[in-house]
Amino acid sequence: MTVQDFLIALTLGAGAIALWINFRFPTLAPDNIRRAVIHVGAALLVGQVVVPVLHSFIADVNPLLRAMLTTFALGLPALVYALLSSIWVIRIAQGALRR
Repeated sequence: MTVQDFLIALTLGAGAIALWINFRFPTLAPDNIRRAVIHVGAALLVGQVVVPVLHSFIADVNPLLRAMLTTFALGLPALVYALLSSIWVIRIAQGALRR
């Protein structure tokens, strides 16, 4: 498995988890576009700021363990949250177009 194959599988898995959360817990979704956009901003903040900062705290760990922790404990949840917030924006936009 190449790195590209792994990243595709990771993204598809994160998308599946985000879809599952969306359908399993529909009450988590924001009810207006403003809150949905705030979630998108928070997801961007998590991906751009929080993940690199937390990554620096585990810099002294074994390289293989650091890669696994970064990917599955930091990157995957950030990616799931970004995709989930995108799903919420799409659902709200679809609801606005139906009216």
